[in-house]
Amino acid sequence: MKKPPFSLVCAFLIAPFLMQCASQDDLNLIHAQLRNIDNKLTDLETTTVDGLRKRQASNTAQIDQLNQELLALRGGLEETGHLNRRLKEQSKELELNFKRYAQQEEQKRLEEVRRLEQEIAEKDKQLNQFSDQLKLQQENLQAIQQARVDEAKRKAAAAARAAEQARSRAEAANKAASSSGGTRIRADKRKKLITSGSAPAPQAAPVRTASTPSSSAPAAAPAGTGSSLGKGKSLFDQGKFREAYQQFENISVSGSAEDAVDAKYMMGECLFALQEYDQAILDYQNIITNHPSSGKAPAAMLKQAMAFEKLNDTDTAKILYKKLVATYKDSPEAQQAQQKLN
Repeated sequence: MKKPPFSLVCAFLIAPFLMQCASQDDLNLIHAQLRNIDNKLTDLETTTVDGLRKRQASNTAQIDQLNQELLALRGGLEETGHLNRRLKEQSKELELNFKRYAQQEEQKRLEEVRRLEQEIAEKDKQLNQFSDQLKLQQENLQAIQQARVDEAKRKAAAAARAAEQARSRAEAANKAASSSGGTRIRADKRKKLITSGSAPAPQAAPVRTASTPSSSAPAAAPAGTGSSLGKGKSLFDQGKFREAYQQFENISVSGSAEDAVDAKYMMGECLFALQEYDQAILDYQNIITNHPSSGKAPAAMLKQAMAFEKLNDTDTAKILYKKLVATYKDSPEAQQAQQKLN
């Protein structure tokens, strides 16, 4: 219910008093003033109430906007929290997957290391076996070669004894011939008939000396070992490997040190050409063992490895090729051995 204006209330209260004391003009003036006051109060009420209502409406709109923003912030916070929870779950899952992957890789690495260790152990075992076999073969080769050298020395000693006996018989015959004035025999591989005159006698068969080979060897070589070596190489070039072998064997016993090494190498070459690879290996080993600093040593080791390869012993051949590369790395034979290994 709408309240009565304040001016009317005041007029109602003070009207009895005014009627007694004031005139009609005064009453009119008072009524006019009261109306003015009432109008002012009405304007003031209208203005104030409208302003308050407007401010209230504005505040309400702002509150609604703030509520909407607050709801939006709450939604964003909830979404952010949800995303954080998802990220945490994904992080845990990734961490577990990473740990699982790391464990699997570590297991694979350990298994690979164990496998490699087993392979290395097997390779070391095989290498030790090959080394033992090679050592045994070298010992056998040295023993066989030493036996052959001893046999050659024995033959040479027998030839020397036979030559000495021939020389002694020749000197005895010369003494007998000198005393009787008949034939005189000289111990210089020739027999001359010495008569009372100066005419020479016809030549006779030669007599063996200490430098001539035994009865099982071929005919005596020329005077110089160089020419003998050349003769042996000539026989080798002609494909007469057996005869060349005998020639080189004689030089290896009675020739100079350098020619002896060349002859021993060519002995192995003759046997290699005859496809007697096991015997060729022995002759090559003689040079490798007794003349390791010789220029023929790398070639002998190369041909020895090739001989093992011909005998289908590829493991020993590989060992020799590697040894050749390691021992004589600057030699042409080492390059050939590396090509073989490649």
